[in-house]
Amino acid sequence: MAPPGVRTGLMGQQDNEQAMPLDEFLTEALALLEADPAAQEIVVEGAEFARDAVANGSYDQVLAMLGGSKA
Repeated sequence: MAPPGVRTGLMGQQDNEQAMPLDEFLTEALALLEADPAAQEIVVEGAEFARDAVANGSYDQVLAMLGGSKA
């Protein structure tokens, strides 16, 4: 399971407008699991940019963004 930032108190993101609302994350994740119960990996749309960062050459930019700095 590769989650994006999710609006919860767990990581202090409950008020982060850029984070995915918890109910939307759960709905999408469960739909992906239902569609493919044997999936080796579940990646919701909001996490694809981070999941694919190495493959598409954007790792440094994604790491900087997630770390709160500029690449």
